[in-house]
Amino acid sequence: MTEDNAIHDAGEPRQRAARMPQSGHGIASFVIALVSGLVVLAGIAFSALMVASGDPEQHLPVFGVIGLVICAFLVLSLVGLVLGFIALRRQDRRRTFGAIGLGLNALILIGTAGLALVGTFFSHSNS
Repeated sequence: MTEDNAIHDAGEPRQRAARMPQSGHGIASFVIALVSGLVVLAGIAFSALMVASGDPEQHLPVFGVIGLVICAFLVLSLVGLVLGFIALRRQDRRRTFGAIGLGLNALILIGTAGLALVGTFFSHSNS
């Protein structure tokens, strides 16, 4: 056993943090945020381009598929949000990726919901 005489280096917490491994939950949350964010953004952009190209009535089946894909990746982003919370609760692991993943997943969910509300508002104000 080592004897603790209460004399510590000033950089000991930083060295201890450097020795701790990254949280697997945090890395998974971060990767999920990147993938689902890119897919949701691509789906929204593709839908906007199809609407701007002309008659959106002819693209209704494609809009349905895009909507299902976006919903699936929003559910995946919700899973990433939960994984980010789990990563932040772990005391024996680094929490950097967990915090970044939590923030990105929350931004994806809130941003998509906000964009849907803005689209709903403008579609009702034009009719």
